[in-house]
Amino acid sequence: MFDVDTQIREKTKPDLVRRYRQAMAEYDPSGQTVVGFPAIEVAEAQAKGAKKVYTIIDGWHRATAALELGKELIEAKVVTVTGTEELLWLASRANLLHGEKLSPKEKRMAFRNYLKAKQHRHPGPRGGRANGKIKSAREMAIDLGGIAHKTVLKWLKADAPMTYQQLQRERTEDFADASDDTFDGPYNPDARHRDAAIGYLQEAALRARAVKGRDDLQAILTELNGVEKEILKRLPVSADDF
Repeated sequence: MFDVDTQIREKTKPDLVRRYRQAMAEYDPSGQTVVGFPAIEVAEAQAKGAKKVYTIIDGWHRATAALELGKELIEAKVVTVTGTEELLWLASRANLLHGEKLSPKEKRMAFRNYLKAKQHRHPGPRGGRANGKIKSAREMAIDLGGIAHKTVLKWLKADAPMTYQQLQRERTEDFADASDDTFDGPYNPDARHRDAAIGYLQEAALRARAVKGRDDLQAILTELNGVEKEILKRLPVSADDF
């Protein structure tokens, strides 16, 4: 089911659908099943007159391309959600973390879905988030795909002022440099990829803290060592290296 309420993008991007459609046709020109693409993500929902339907969380453009080609089957991962708020946030998160870059307006909408789903709080004593401790602005920034924590503070102050005030009382370190500085330095084409990579590494560090097993921690460390080797291999040589 294509539920427009779960699509935070202002409109479907025709160029992206066209590229997906072309790739699908090249992978399998006559087949009825989409191949060569990662599974879309869906959530089970109820619809009047139907036993079961699935709302698209991630993969709107892929599903649109498949539909336009007349494909009948597409692989999907079914995600369990607790309610509409969580469904909207998961759809927003999928668009934040990958795919075509979101516009500022779309990012703001994703942030509001994040607040509605109470993802700005840690799970409380009984598992729910309503009474959980408020995350730091930097933790929220990681959840939101690397949006600057200063931007998170600015939006939080506008959209949830009481939460902002509570965070200000509890986490003063987040506010020491929270003013918006005007950037007037040279353009850096690598900046977006750099910030995204750092954001993923910060998220990896947070997730690693929850891992207890030695073998599991070693597996993470092995991957990090591989990343380090890849970076060192690509690192330009400077005059100081001689």
